[in-house]
Amino acid sequence: MTLVAGAGGLAGLLPLLGPGPAGRLWEWQWKGDFQPLWWLLGVGGLGILIVVLALWALVSLAPVVLALVGAALGIRWLAGATRRSRPDRAVQILRERYARGEIDKDEFDAKLRDLGGG
Repeated sequence: MTLVAGAGGLAGLLPLLGPGPAGRLWEWQWKGDFQPLWWLLGVGGLGILIVVLALWALVSLAPVVLALVGAALGIRWLAGATRRSRPDRAVQILRERYARGEIDKDEFDAKLRDLGGG
């Protein structure tokens, strides 16, 4: 591939470069078909493509992931709140028996530990 400067954008630089080896004002030639730095541009383009795809995935999938995580945590919190708000019937009966004086403090504490209520 031969590149010869014409009257285009390089016209202002030509006096600085001086005449070429064949007496022409300026000439440059690649040996081979490919520009020497095309592999670098290709790798850079691949890197940019990977970054763009990663950012796209982050931006487009982040709201979906946050909504799913939020829904799962909300359901879990609601299930735990209803479980905690329901008093255990066995512990309630044990407290009633202790309040009526049917059992003493040591027996109450032992049975409460057995039931896992305290």
